[in-house]
Amino acid sequence: MNDSSKAANGFAILVGAFLLIEGIWGLTSEVVFGVLTTNVTHAIIHIVLGIIGIVLGWKRNARGFCIFLGALLLAVGVLRFVPGAGELIVQILNVNTAVAWLNIVVGAVALLIAFAAPKAPVVS
Repeated sequence: MNDSSKAANGFAILVGAFLLIEGIWGLTSEVVFGVLTTNVTHAIIHIVLGIIGIVLGWKRNARGFCIFLGALLLAVGVLRFVPGAGELIVQILNVNTAVAWLNIVVGAVALLIAFAAPKAPVVS
């Protein structure tokens, strides 16, 4: 396993743990870490993504997760600033500006790490 694969796996575990903690906390509070807004739907999504990230990171198979997570977070973050779509994102997920910027940054990093990691060899 090369360093970029290790980075993808470590990133998935780290972000997965953060998402899991944030999601569990978000089930009982609309504000997490003093600045990040959430709701029950948003919290459940984070719990599921957190568990998946931790499991795939532990199994050393996190590249695909990083691509999916990066695209998802980047899309939600950017859409938060698009008129019309932003209001929908707020209604569905209660995403404030801090959450949107965090999503954009973490999404971009996830994609950079994922595309630096080599694809898994195809076994025929």
